[in-house]
Amino acid sequence: MDQNQGSPEHLGTDRPLSRRKLLAAIGTASAAAMLAGYRVSAAPGPSVTDAVYGGSSPAVQANVPMLLATTIAQLRAIRQTAVTFLYYITDREQEGFYVYDAADTGSADNTGTVIVSASGARFKRILDNHVVNVKWFGAKGDGTADDSPAFQAALDEAVRLGQATVEVPAGTYRMTKELYIFRNTHLKMDKGTVLLRMHDGNLLRNYRASDVFYGYEGNGNITIEGGTFDSNAVNYPRVCNGMALAHAEHITLRGVTIKDTQSGHGIELTGVRHVLIEQCRFVGFMYTSQYYCEAIQLEPALKAGFIGQAADHTPTHHVTVQNCFFGASGTPGTVPWPCGVGAHGAYPDAYFDHIIVRDNVMENSTYWAIRPFKWRNSVISGNHLKRVGGGIFVSTPAAGSASSKDDNGVAHPVQPASTIVIEGNILDQATNSGIYVEGFPEGSGDKVVIANNIMKQMDGHFISLKCLDTIVTGNVFEGAKKNGIVAADCTRVHIADNLLKNAAWHGIQVTTSKQVVLSSNTITNAGQAGDGAYDGLSLTGSGTDYRVIGNTVRTEQGAKKLRHGLLVSSAVTRLTRLQNDLRCGAISGNLNDQSASPVTTSEDLA
Repeated sequence: MDQNQGSPEHLGTDRPLSRRKLLAAIGTASAAAMLAGYRVSAAPGPSVTDAVYGGSSPAVQANVPMLLATTIAQLRAIRQTAVTFLYYITDREQEGFYVYDAADTGSADNTGTVIVSASGARFKRILDNHVVNVKWFGAKGDGTADDSPAFQAALDEAVRLGQATVEVPAGTYRMTKELYIFRNTHLKMDKGTVLLRMHDGNLLRNYRASDVFYGYEGNGNITIEGGTFDSNAVNYPRVCNGMALAHAEHITLRGVTIKDTQSGHGIELTGVRHVLIEQCRFVGFMYTSQYYCEAIQLEPALKAGFIGQAADHTPTHHVTVQNCFFGASGTPGTVPWPCGVGAHGAYPDAYFDHIIVRDNVMENSTYWAIRPFKWRNSVISGNHLKRVGGGIFVSTPAAGSASSKDDNGVAHPVQPASTIVIEGNILDQATNSGIYVEGFPEGSGDKVVIANNIMKQMDGHFISLKCLDTIVTGNVFEGAKKNGIVAADCTRVHIADNLLKNAAWHGIQVTTSKQVVLSSNTITNAGQAGDGAYDGLSLTGSGTDYRVIGNTVRTEQGAKKLRHGLLVSSAVTRLTRLQNDLRCGAISGNLNDQSASPVTTSEDLA
């Protein structure tokens, strides 16, 4: 019999229901909500595929005479089809309305949106704005079933439909295979959703190993919201990433938890741009030797990073990480992330450009909490770093290092981090320094502004500088086991209007630098490592063009005494020294200026 004619054959114990009876059976309110906004018509015109999956939601017409309640198994079993029926699937958590699509003879049965009958007829679920649910495809979320195939089938809908929102109800979904997310996908998970890794790969990638993408042409326009990506590192100790995203643009992660990752990264961003990561949590990490691993790692598309074949050095830029938390998960055997946000690999002429890290909380990082490696035009602001290894490490590829060589092994000139604002951060306890701007003879970090930060209890320096064209101003520091601020091999650096208290060594030390200005800093209780061993301000080495103006050095009663309030070595040249208040009771004299012919008047120099 022609499957387009007649009535469906008997489906188990179900019989065709009138519209009135079906509404009564499934509940008037829920049925009305399902039916509202849809139209099914057998009249000539667009195919059912167009009507169901078109850009606008059709509306139900009164000329649909019959609704048929059935199950997926029964619909698969029928051999005759009536085009005027609207089929309602009654399987628990897979309920929904289907229509027969006579124009489709090739779509595969995926359980969730396409059902193929024994006669080869295709029945299509009526969708609202391309929204699908993983439960429709058979996902259980019970922590026992293998939900990988069903989950992947739901993600595949973005390929079949051109775009999709994939909804995931609360539950624990066991993943025995990597998941692949495609362009134009919105993965929307309940806050009680857990994707549990039960294999040795990543939890999620936006590319397969066989994909070849260049530039930013890969699977982009992706949003991932809610849920927990649990890499289950204790039980699956092979290296993995929570997510690996490459060669794409326009990616948003919001309210996602990345948990217990093994030796890799929470999110690996390789050759991507226009990325927003906000209100996410990165908790729990395991590793053997990779003590520097980043929860969010930035890298260009290198052979070492991108599993696909297009290692075309596409840079990662325009990434914002805001209002996130980085710390411990509490899982026995795991530790907090070594580094919250950063990079440790680069390529000549491929900068990490326009990286914004703001208003995050990072606790107990064992390496540097934030590592701007070859970043430029970037802002690090409003973060609270608590009990970390080091605070912020502005890092530059060394000459001759792998990050300074091209694919042929040819070394290129050093390309330092540049044009970075570090402002308004709170650093509360560190086993290293608070902020370190790295430099080399071949090239140093430059155009850095370090302003209005608060640091307490650093085991290293408050700030260590090897840089050019840098301003350090308006910061408040208390408690360092080394120097307050140390500047070595620097050029054109201004250190002004800072409050420093209780540094173990020198308050501010400048050595072998030029064109350095120290002005209006207040230094209290420097030299607390021992009486008479350190200075409030120490200018040593063959420095030149120093201006030391309006600084105040004090030692409180009961504190250890300084050697000098201000020490200037004989190798320093072209010193201007004005209006400093050095009344600090130093053991060897409040002022010891050994430089030749310092300028100590306010007259103009010409």
